[in-house]
Amino acid sequence: MLGVILLSPLLGAVLNGFVVPKANKMLAHLLGVLAIGLSFGSALLLFQQFLAGGGEPSITYVFEWIQAGKLRVPVEFVVDRLSALLLLVVTGIGMLIHIYAGGYMREEKTTFRFFAYLNLFIFMMLLLILANNLLLMFVGWEGVGLCSYLLIGYWYSEGANADAGMKAFLTNRVGDFAFLIGIFMTYRLFGTLSFSELRAVVSSSASFDAYTLQQLTLITICFFGGACGKSAQLPLSIWLPDAMAGPTPVSALIHAATMVTAGIYMMTRLNFLFYLAPFTMEVVAWVGAGTALFAATIAAVQWDIKRVLAYSTVSQLGYMVLACGVGAFDAGVFHVLTHACFKALLFLGAGSVIVAMHHEQDMRKMGGLWRSLPITHALMLIGVLAIIGFPGLAGFFSKDEILWRAYLYPGSGHYLWAVGAFTALLTSFYMVRLLALTFYGKSRLDHHTGKHLHEISSIMWAPLIILALLSIGVGYLGVPGLLAIPGVKPHILADYLEPIFAVHQQVKETWAFAGAHHEPFWEALLMLVSVVLVFLGSSIALFSYARSSQPNLGPWPAPGARLYHLLSNKYWLDELYARFIYSPLGDIGEFLWRIFDIKIINGLLNGLGYTILGISGFASFKMSGSVHRHAIFMIAGMLALLYFLL
Repeated sequence: MLGVILLSPLLGAVLNGFVVPKANKMLAHLLGVLAIGLSFGSALLLFQQFLAGGGEPSITYVFEWIQAGKLRVPVEFVVDRLSALLLLVVTGIGMLIHIYAGGYMREEKTTFRFFAYLNLFIFMMLLLILANNLLLMFVGWEGVGLCSYLLIGYWYSEGANADAGMKAFLTNRVGDFAFLIGIFMTYRLFGTLSFSELRAVVSSSASFDAYTLQQLTLITICFFGGACGKSAQLPLSIWLPDAMAGPTPVSALIHAATMVTAGIYMMTRLNFLFYLAPFTMEVVAWVGAGTALFAATIAAVQWDIKRVLAYSTVSQLGYMVLACGVGAFDAGVFHVLTHACFKALLFLGAGSVIVAMHHEQDMRKMGGLWRSLPITHALMLIGVLAIIGFPGLAGFFSKDEILWRAYLYPGSGHYLWAVGAFTALLTSFYMVRLLALTFYGKSRLDHHTGKHLHEISSIMWAPLIILALLSIGVGYLGVPGLLAIPGVKPHILADYLEPIFAVHQQVKETWAFAGAHHEPFWEALLMLVSVVLVFLGSSIALFSYARSSQPNLGPWPAPGARLYHLLSNKYWLDELYARFIYSPLGDIGEFLWRIFDIKIINGLLNGLGYTILGISGFASFKMSGSVHRHAIFMIAGMLALLYFLL
């Protein structure tokens, strides 16, 4: 079963890349969908068998990969409650995106290359999820980075798209370097890279000495650096908004089900190490909260429909990282699950709008589309309500669970909750703003676009309907006990994942608050505050952009003009990087090239060559081939020898 799950996407990538005729777009699409569909069907069967077997983890040994001294790294795959769940998310959402992509890319000439990259992307993500050791996970980790580069820069003939792919690739290399250092330090400290063996060591130890705990702090900081790269957290969040350069199905796949959740998955997989590093957890929590707020403020002033969703993804990832930082790993995974559904729905819905608008993405040129695109409007409305946390939809349950667990965090928990709650207000504002600018108010379409506006084909809206249903229903896997919905067991997902987060007693006592579900009055009050903030942000957006006869489609008037300028320029983060990182590194590189490389290295090598050339020239003087010269030297040598002897 694991072989089918893993190898189907890989085989699809190989066939589409090297076998399928380039001109046969329908065959390329069909093969890509079948490859992922077979993987998803096998994942469903595997999950069913896994639950029937009691949910006990199993490790499948394939072969010995590396054997060098004491270092042993086999190719092993682990199926436990976490990996089995993520298999369904990646293959299920991935299959829907593949189906949708057939309609979206129907005018593209090189779809064989597109679906080859998509299949390879899924394979690398599955490898990352199933790996039972850090080094094999790193192979999948680098693989998704490579595939993101290929897909973001898919339309590489335009320089901006190629630059966006390179930006994503290089930014991720910074985090990957930190992740690799963490892997080295882990092996040095524990002598193993296996997740199961590391967990056994941590669980069997009653306590660790101060040196080990210090090393664990450094290791987890390095791992979190890797997560910042993949999951687009500050200060490595700059690549994700530019990833919009790729086709919309690529954006949906990266943002919803694959690459950006890799960092959350890695921290969740290594939760038993993070629990032992409270300083790291504090850093993780504040970076997550700061990233969520940072991205939400920028999203509030964007006009490109895909960029709004991109910054929304960065913000929602901040919520997931915040959950990991406060020890609520199960809530983080819950938000990964809900976010995968409604963010895929929103991106694919935005793609449908873009196709209908003849690839126009500026919301200032839209408006009033609900009449011409009723299906897309209804489906995107569900996605927007889900992400803002409207009561009863998926985002309401997962977001409020994170905020509640953040509030329970000792020390800075109340401040973390305040940042998260204000971010929720901003989320409702910018997402309803997107909905209002796109679908409501007066039409701002040009005559040609308005005349040819039409609803998308069934092959595109069918996956959206499934995602909309999931965006409504998947939240009921984590209904809090406070609500006690009849017939629905509370905390289904948390109970399912509980064995993943079971650590030794000392850590359980230290982090007992993380699983707390007491104080119903405060939980109900905070939930009510969250709902009020959602309605407040939504009302402001509707009044400003839907009900107003002349919505403000330019900079904010004074006194908010300076703030708008700051946010629209993304806090000048790219410019700061260019001035203080890219430019100095470029100057250093040019100096090393001109002085060290050309003058020193090249000088030494050229000098050595000229010296040898001179010596060989002198020696070759005696080997000219002239009989007369040779005779003269022979006679001179004989006379010298006779003189020496006599």
